Amino acid sequence: RVGYHTIDALDWSGSAWEKYVVEDPSGHCPEGVTFYELDDERFLDRWRESNGGDGLLFDVIVFNFAVNEAKAAFFAKELLNQEHGRLLAPINTSNDYWLKQTYQVMDGKGDVLWSAGDVGAWSVQFQPDVTQDTCSGVWCAPFNGFQKKQ
Repeated sequence: RVGYHTIDALDWSGSAWEKYVVEDPSGHCPEGVTFYELDDERFLDRWRESNGGDGLLFDVIVFNFAVNEAKAAFFAKELLNQEHGRLLAPINTSNDYWLKQTYQVMDGKGDVLWSAGDVGAWSVQFQPDVTQDTCSGVWCAPFNGFQKKQ
């Protein structure tokens, strides 16, 4: 238990949530978790509409896919509690280079507080951000069924 009472979980594809939380007889969703079948950009739009741009900032944001540093910093500045919020993300080592990332922790100003390029003997590599036009490979449209926001 980390003490959070409200957790927003999101993924543009709801298939893993459906399979492992909804359909699996041993699947369990803790109280206070809300799942959104949305990509990060659509979630941001929805958050802006429902919050009117004030209040309800996040204490923690975790990206579980590779992102460019500018996008991570943007989300940190827009959505994090400025006093104590933290964002953890695998950041591309070069802009739009999806083959290697570094873990970074950012504060609510988008400043990097911690970074690690390798974890033990393992290099950090995550699937690319499907919302980016430069996304390539089997994880990206048109191969995975993702429909980019218009």
